[in-house]
Amino acid sequence: MKRFLGSLVLLSGILAAERWTAYRSAPITVFTNGGEKEAQEAVVTLAQLRHTLSEKFGKDLMPVWPLAVVQRKNNAEAGDLRLAGDAYLLTLPAGPVPAGVLESLAVLLLRENTTVMDAAVERGVARVFSTLEVHGPRVTLGAAPAAKDLEWARMHLLLTDPRFSGSARVLLSNFGKGVDGDAAWRNTVGMLQRDFDKEAGAYLAKGEFGSIALSGKPMDPRRIRGEELEADEVKLLLADIAGTSALRGARALAAEDRKESLEKAWRMNPRWSLPHEMLARHEERLSDKAQRYRKAAEVAPREVRLWRMAAEAFEKAELPTEATKMWFGAERAASSAGERAALKEIRLAADRKRVEAEEEERRKIQEAEARELQKLKDEAKTRIREAEAKANAGSGPTTGKVVDWWDGPKPDATLRGKLLRVDCLAGGEMRLAIGADSKTATLLKVKDAGKIVVTGNGTVDLGCGVQKTPRMVSVEYLKATGEIATVNFAGER
Repeated sequence: MKRFLGSLVLLSGILAAERWTAYRSAPITVFTNGGEKEAQEAVVTLAQLRHTLSEKFGKDLMPVWPLAVVQRKNNAEAGDLRLAGDAYLLTLPAGPVPAGVLESLAVLLLRENTTVMDAAVERGVARVFSTLEVHGPRVTLGAAPAAKDLEWARMHLLLTDPRFSGSARVLLSNFGKGVDGDAAWRNTVGMLQRDFDKEAGAYLAKGEFGSIALSGKPMDPRRIRGEELEADEVKLLLADIAGTSALRGARALAAEDRKESLEKAWRMNPRWSLPHEMLARHEERLSDKAQRYRKAAEVAPREVRLWRMAAEAFEKAELPTEATKMWFGAERAASSAGERAALKEIRLAADRKRVEAEEEERRKIQEAEARELQKLKDEAKTRIREAEAKANAGSGPTTGKVVDWWDGPKPDATLRGKLLRVDCLAGGEMRLAIGADSKTATLLKVKDAGKIVVTGNGTVDLGCGVQKTPRMVSVEYLKATGEIATVNFAGER
């Protein structure tokens, strides 16, 4: 056992002493302890894959984590893509990037940057891009793989045939946004998918497959210079390869599970949804929790779980409109028709609940306004009756003149006409419309119904609103302000 452990230590020391060089084109880095040319060409191939695939989907397809590719001497096989340290790690043999690796990376880029689309379309696109031929800035799409099927033929025909290739970008962009079905096919290529599939089947059977030149990035492999790693960097790389490295960067900060460290983690990697999800648990306000879950779902658009958590959080925060949006996001992210249908029912139920809540709120507001208006009317009537009683008790026969006890502003003008309307305003104020008709009526105001004199024959009442049977009145008022001092109801109708 001691001899075995000693051998491991010796081997580790030898590997750490090797010369490792990094070749970079963000977000891709190729690490190699072998030939420079193979590493340079691998960087360019992977960069062109991301660039041309992004162009076809109309958006910049970025992986959630940077891509670290390791080309080791004497390594004959490609390893599985996995998260190590603070990057996606992939080990490759020296030489051209295998088609299987290009296909896997194409799928990764699509799944981390687009909403759920038809799985057959996604697989077909990745298969077509798996045979991408890259020679610096010159990129060719269309080389046929060893195994060909309808999924591949459908996307190959779409992307390479001049009849359809001009529409491919719009169609794929719609797929990436969650627009699917016959409408998307008909509006772009001019036929339904089933009709396009018939052409793709005939195309596959014929066995004559073309290719198309794509617009690549202006990259020259020879101009990508290597950076030799320091000894500490080599140790970290080897630990990542061996799967023994400790968490670092954003992942280490998130592992602390403190609000401050989680804030730093998502700022270090804004594409990572986990810090936002974890931060939601640290928020006290329900609306803040909901917003955190929303952000997590937006950066991970295919995570139904996150959309549901955001929707439920907005419902608890009593924000039904936002909850409905989140349920719609969950519906689009669903991977099966059954799940999509179930989520649609939840969304529709939530939307009905939102509408009912809005109607109930409007009803409460209307009832409150009606109560307030009635209160103002009642108060105005009370003041008027008090004024009538006071005036009738001390004035004897009504003469239409100001009584002796009046100590308010002295009126300097008189107006006679029909009382057409009484507007009861806040604070006991009133506005009287007097004249022959509503178009020519004069508007005069009563600042306090309890401080004017109202006289006249029979029952007098300044009832609020349009007067059903307008009565003749004679009022005395201040010409400068339009403020009424006395109101005398005449017997004439």
